[in-house]
Amino acid sequence: YWKKRSSDCRNKMQSRYRWLVALLLATATALNYLDRQSLPVMIGELQKQFPISPEDYARIQAAFLLAYAAMYAIGGRIIDLLGTRAGYAVFIAWWSAATIAHGFAQSVGGLAWSRFFLGLGEGGGFPASAKAVAETFPPKERSFAFGLFNTGSSLGAIVAPPLIAAIALSWGWRWVFFCAGAAGFVWLAFWMLTFRPD
Repeated sequence: YWKKRSSDCRNKMQSRYRWLVALLLATATALNYLDRQSLPVMIGELQKQFPISPEDYARIQAAFLLAYAAMYAIGGRIIDLLGTRAGYAVFIAWWSAATIAHGFAQSVGGLAWSRFFLGLGEGGGFPASAKAVAETFPPKERSFAFGLFNTGSSLGAIVAPPLIAAIALSWGWRWVFFCAGAAGFVWLAFWMLTFRPD
């Protein structure tokens, strides 16, 4: 009896842990989309500070997409080398710092470099989430867990515009990037405290 009760208790704790990890991954995906949408939503405000032509904006976005595509291709390999816990920590710290760097930009070049580094960090997010699900969930629960962390992208896309606008109206456009980047570092603290690789 006591052995069975102990086993049931352990199974419940493991199940709660798994879904907490899934919630963290969904939140990271939402932050990923919040960070990448901050510039498109704020571009009008930035253009009041320094000139950004349509061609400049296209180059800035191309820098992000180029870096994102490259890291999407090799991000999984980096996660394999560093391990899921440390690898995800590196990626979100990287992209959160890059988001904050947007707030210090004084030129088109500064924005382009910030955007490039943002793409490098965010490109590793999805491979890291996939590896975390594979390591945490049994096969029969993985498809649901994948769907759950992917809902973060929709949540981020919905929440980002009004949240960004509220921050910009209260404190100015630079604080949009400071707050979005800081949120990533808060998430990082929870990740390091919560995720336990097998």
